[in-house]
Amino acid sequence: MCIDGDVLELDIEMDLEEVKALQAFVKDRLSYIEEISLLRSGTGLPATSALFSLLFCMKKVKPSLKIDFIDVLSLELESFGIMYWNTHE
Repeated sequence: MCIDGDVLELDIEMDLEEVKALQAFVKDRLSYIEEISLLRSGTGLPATSALFSLLFCMKKVKPSLKIDFIDVLSLELESFGIMYWNTHE
């Protein structure tokens, strides 16, 4: 996790404890964050779905938040292919 100005950079391989720490970190800072980008290190595969749940909740609370893979409704995972989802507004 790295914050560069108003952009929060997250490693897609965050484990559950790191996601909990992220939740505590952004709780009072969400209004200052304008964009979240996912970085890939190692295998580039998510370690837990908790990261996605947190990101979707953050997007719901702050719709102006820019999260590329949520905005384009897909995420390419190297060994699994492309993951798609539907949105209901």
